[in-house]
Amino acid sequence: MFNQCQIGFNWLSQFLHRLHSNLYLIISCYGMLLVVGLVLSIHWFFHAQLDPIYTHALPPAWWKEGDINHILGTTPSGQDIFDLLLIGYRATLFMTLKVLIYVVILAAIINYLLFFIATLRPILLLILRLFSTIPPLLGIIVISLLFKNSTTNMLIVIGFTYMPRFIYNIHMRIIQESHKTYITAYRLDGLSMFQILTRSIIPNISLFYLSEFVTLFSQIILVVTTLTFLGFANNQLHPDLGMMMFQMKDIMDNNAWGFIAPGLAIIITISLVYLFNVGMHKLGTKRG
Repeated sequence: MFNQCQIGFNWLSQFLHRLHSNLYLIISCYGMLLVVGLVLSIHWFFHAQLDPIYTHALPPAWWKEGDINHILGTTPSGQDIFDLLLIGYRATLFMTLKVLIYVVILAAIINYLLFFIATLRPILLLILRLFSTIPPLLGIIVISLLFKNSTTNMLIVIGFTYMPRFIYNIHMRIIQESHKTYITAYRLDGLSMFQILTRSIIPNISLFYLSEFVTLFSQIILVVTTLTFLGFANNQLHPDLGMMMFQMKDIMDNNAWGFIAPGLAIIITISLVYLFNVGMHKLGTKRG
């Protein structure tokens, strides 16, 4: 038990040392921790709510007519814009993570099938290429005409739209790695393909997988915001940043920050994830 604790402590100290030796990782990791803390503390710390809390529209707090209790002002219906921003930010992140989770799980299953069942590979790769050519907006429009225009249907369509390209890129990298000399040596030593895949190939392509994951996250959060801004799957009980931007465009003449703030939230989030990706690549280069 003591040895296991010692190993865990050593691993943690090494990770923290590598983290603090890379400016990109410092900014991105602590930035993402701040984002997670912000999302988790929306209700108990900020007491954010959607109910109207003021009688009329207010400008931002730094304007002459503004109120320090309402940093970004209020909407014409009396809702606090900063509260809307926090709630919309959480909704956007949750929707993005939902898509990512089921895409990654299904992608892992399909990639295993592609790797171990060679006879299915040409058919599945052809299907993946065909699906990857479908734009998300077109898929959403078709699904909305055929089924209910709901958030669940929108997220499913987004996932199935971006999943083929994600699976294809990962599979091509796995195949490329499996043709290397060290893999041939492992085969001659008698290791099974499952052992080679899980113990050698997957760890060696982890940085590439992380890069694809980051790219997928950026694409999904952008398309989710775009589609809800266009009016698809809008949920008044759980508004996201796209829906907020659509609502705020009507008050841009009086309070442009109501429209700019959600856009800045998306840009900052994508930038943090991108910096994390860059930092991990630089860390991997140093280790190599």
